[in-house]
Amino acid sequence: MLVSRLPRITAIESIAATPLFEMQRVDLEFANGQAARFHRLMGQGPGSVVVVPMPDAHHVRLIKEYAVGFERYELGFVKGKIDDGETPQHAASRELREEIGCRAGTLQHLTTVTVTPGYSNFQSWIFLASELSHDPLEGDEPEELETQDWPINQFDALRTRQDFTDARCVLATYLVASQLK
Repeated sequence: MLVSRLPRITAIESIAATPLFEMQRVDLEFANGQAARFHRLMGQGPGSVVVVPMPDAHHVRLIKEYAVGFERYELGFVKGKIDDGETPQHAASRELREEIGCRAGTLQHLTTVTVTPGYSNFQSWIFLASELSHDPLEGDEPEELETQDWPINQFDALRTRQDFTDARCVLATYLVASQLK
């Protein structure tokens, strides 16, 4: 039988905060009376977007961007945070213009996912962008991003690359392949 009663939060303490995240200690009491202490990472803001740009019916456009978490460059799709007061759709359009200099004629929401919900409230909206036209917007990247068009029929090879590891981007390849069937 599944437990339906949520644990009662008895205390929340902020341990550390940055402009992007807040680390919290959370004390809980479960339905069976058991007390537990958890730690969670709370995002500052409404979440992020991942946008899969399709320059034509047979390719997606990847970007090569420095990933400080692993201290290396990674291939991936357009991505970025949703600013306060911004909708996920608006953030997706803005990031597309900032990172690859294109506007989408069609922007389709594919899904919304959580990443590590056991200790984070981080959410990411995944979009498919097509009918691209040149319309750059100055962004906040510290260096110019390299782009590479990748054949959709070679997604299997992309997923095995050691520099294409963001789970949201890997999931996006499956969603796009399913969408285009």
